[in-house]
Amino acid sequence: MTTAILHRSVRIFERYERTLRLLLFGAGLLFAAAFGLLFAGFGSWDMFSFLVASTIFLAALSMARTYTREATLSDRRSFLAASLVVWIFLMISEAIFVHLGSTNGAEASQFSSTAYFEALSWILSLGAMAFLTLFRPAYLFLLFKGPLKWATIFTVIAVISCPLSPNKLYSLTMAFKLCVVVLTLFAIEESSEGAKTVPTLFWALFVGIGMLVFAGFITPLLGPGEGGYTGGSRWGANIGLSGTAGMFLLLSLLYFILRKNPWFLAAAGFALTVMLMVGGKGGILASFLSLMMFFVFLKNARQALAACVIFTFVFALFVAFTPLGRVVQSYEQSGNGSTLTGRTNLWAAVWPEIKSKPFFGHGFRASRFVSSEVEGTFAEAGHIHNVVLEILYNNGLAGLMPILIMNFVIVTSLGRALKQPGSLESRYYAASAMALYVHLLVWGITAPTFGSAADSRFMTFFTILLVGLYLGPNALREACS
Repeated sequence: MTTAILHRSVRIFERYERTLRLLLFGAGLLFAAAFGLLFAGFGSWDMFSFLVASTIFLAALSMARTYTREATLSDRRSFLAASLVVWIFLMISEAIFVHLGSTNGAEASQFSSTAYFEALSWILSLGAMAFLTLFRPAYLFLLFKGPLKWATIFTVIAVISCPLSPNKLYSLTMAFKLCVVVLTLFAIEESSEGAKTVPTLFWALFVGIGMLVFAGFITPLLGPGEGGYTGGSRWGANIGLSGTAGMFLLLSLLYFILRKNPWFLAAAGFALTVMLMVGGKGGILASFLSLMMFFVFLKNARQALAACVIFTFVFALFVAFTPLGRVVQSYEQSGNGSTLTGRTNLWAAVWPEIKSKPFFGHGFRASRFVSSEVEGTFAEAGHIHNVVLEILYNNGLAGLMPILIMNFVIVTSLGRALKQPGSLESRYYAASAMALYVHLLVWGITAPTFGSAADSRFMTFFTILLVGLYLGPNALREACS
């Protein structure tokens, strides 16, 4: 069967090679014409951002040798590289196409043009995956096999729950991205070579999250405010950037330890700076704990203590000499600490709604409309601000079950990998993967880090799942098959 698929893929390419190359050439001409119109005074900056991102995306795919004869079943590296390009593009789309809308606007399906361009980027990603699948379709037969099948099952539940949502079209759109993400995940898994692929997966994660942090840092500088500070206290409006910067900090330290390159230490300093400038309390706490746990998993108490001292010292400097001090002071004076800035009130308000629909919930990403649907919630909540309650509200117990199983697989596989590491390098990768998981888990107390929108956090969760499967014992993969 595999040989037949290979021969069929080669015949497809040979038959349509000229047509495909003409299409690529035509797309290049269209992009050039669009750029000309923009510089002539037509179009918008949102369109400009989309065209630039799309052009870079297609160029990266070409450099991955996707559009050559090597992109066949016999060339795993080309297919893996191309799939990872799509993966990174999906991950950073949230930073390229920034749009902040109201709950009422979302209910009325009134979104900014940026939101539509972001959706177009997902369609472009699906088109790229469809083209890749022509040459290597075998992974489609694995969607309901192995431990990754639980990602597929969760996706199916998310899609069929969309009719329950207050805005069915919005939920279907968000479920569409989840489908593209999971499809790309299986393409990566099928073209991987076990533990040998783990460094490549980590590098893709480092590049994707690094681009998110850099874009999040630059975006506030392009708008009004005191050098990027909103209201003179926070850097930009995306307080979730603190947690993302914390993940980038952990990955930068990992690469500094492995490669001893000072540029990674500089990247870690940049990540720490952005994390504290943004001032997201949940993200900072999760970052601190995951950093400590990274060294604990490596059984290096001295480095853990040193990291704790350095982190505390830098945090104190930021509190003393930057607007972060005003954030901390206002938080103490407001008395919101007992309610976690109103989150416990939100949880109490939605709990009766969760119990009213315990099995399938209110529809995938229905939590986007919780502020208008549930009395007692604060304005523009946007989600339930807790990973477990978010899943239960949106997809009920049916959605929670596959997520719990994937969590179990991560903990079990990485736990065994830490006990019996294959090499010193794999031990570092296992420790960092487990630390990233701790990061998502702690951050998930106040944010939907997985099991909801297919954003960078949920995609990081999927990456950790793959890493655990590759570093853990083969017996676990066979047991979950």
